[in-house]
Amino acid sequence: MHKNHPVYHYLVSRLESLRDQYRRSPCETSRYRLVRQEQLIAQWVQSSDAPN
Repeated sequence: MHKNHPVYHYLVSRLESLRDQYRRSPCETSRYRLVRQEQLIAQWVQSSDAPN
C-alpha cells in the first residue's frame, strides 16, 4: 500500500473528521458514517495491495 498516495490521505483525513464529529455528537448516523469510512479504507488498502 502506498501511504503517500493522495487517495489514502484523503480517506484518512475524512476518517479523522468523522471521528471528531462522533465524539462531539454521538448518534447512529455519525457512527454509521465512521464505520463505513473505516470499511472504505480497508477496501482501498486491500485493492491497492493486490498485484496487477
